[in-house]
Amino acid sequence: MDADHPNDPGPGMPHPALYRMGRAGRRAGPPLPPPRRSGRLLLRLTPEHIALFRFLLESYDNLAYFTVLERRTALLKLVFSPQRERAVRRALAEMARSLPFTAEDWPLPDLSVPSEPADRA
Repeated sequence: MDADHPNDPGPGMPHPALYRMGRAGRRAGPPLPPPRRSGRLLLRLTPEHIALFRFLLESYDNLAYFTVLERRTALLKLVFSPQRERAVRRALAEMARSLPFTAEDWPLPDLSVPSEPADRA
């Protein structure tokens, strides 16, 4: 950014958007164990808002991704690391100020696949 730009924090200072994403001043801790399952939410919005939703979600730097389950009704499945659920919900709350949508808990049960076949008698 140019130094004359009103949003430029100045030389050597991180951009304010980095604070929102949690990068500035964050210490690296021990790595978290990989989750066994992804967190999921069901999102409902109007079809004309899907592109804006994608744009806003991408601004949170790989916090989550979504897939369109039903194009005509704009039913989306949001997928994220369960270790980042609070950050995802905060991001969705911020995004809800820019476009209308509803987020619901994922309605389908987890279908666990056993790692080993069950013993048969």
